[in-house]
Amino acid sequence: MSCSKLFIKSIVLAIVLISVAHAGDSVYETGVEKLFPHNIVIEYNNEQLDLFMTGLTIRRKYFLKIYSMAHYIQQSPIATGSGISYDNIYKNILQNNGIKQISMVFMRKLSAEQIQNSLRSGMQLNSSEADYLKILPQVEEFMQAIHADVRKNDKFVIRWHPDGEVISFFQGTQISSIKSVKFAETLWAIWFGDFSVVDRKALIVELLTNS
Repeated sequence: MSCSKLFIKSIVLAIVLISVAHAGDSVYETGVEKLFPHNIVIEYNNEQLDLFMTGLTIRRKYFLKIYSMAHYIQQSPIATGSGISYDNIYKNILQNNGIKQISMVFMRKLSAEQIQNSLRSGMQLNSSEADYLKILPQVEEFMQAIHADVRKNDKFVIRWHPDGEVISFFQGTQISSIKSVKFAETLWAIWFGDFSVVDRKALIVELLTNS
């Protein structure tokens, strides 16, 4: 057997093994869903509001698990069902309509710089250079609040209010508050944009299931 055929067979085998590994490593099989309640209650304008999970997934880089995350909304951003495209759901989630929340649980130790670089690159990936420059002051303000290294199981929460304010919490303590609809949209695009850093379909699976 020629070296080229052996090489091709090795590549095919590697792809199969990778596929099997990931198939057995879905969010619902690894118990990650136990980290996130299906419904949460938050306080906004002195009111108690219910938020509902739209889905959850794991952020990976190469073969490393970086963080698990769940996404919550106050109400369904679009009526789901036959004839409704995934793109329309993503676009509606990215609009300034109702309260949304992203809850993360880190799955490994990371430096503050690693987190900052990851968030920056995700926003740049999902916006034009001109649009990114417009929100650069807000981006830098957001990054300055992320100054602590994280350990496995540390929690990070980002909440988007209807007035365009984005607040973030680390280990239950608020660390930032930034009011900018464009910044909020770009931040959320890290996970719901065309170049999402995660499996964005997994983040809307509950909307599809409940349609």
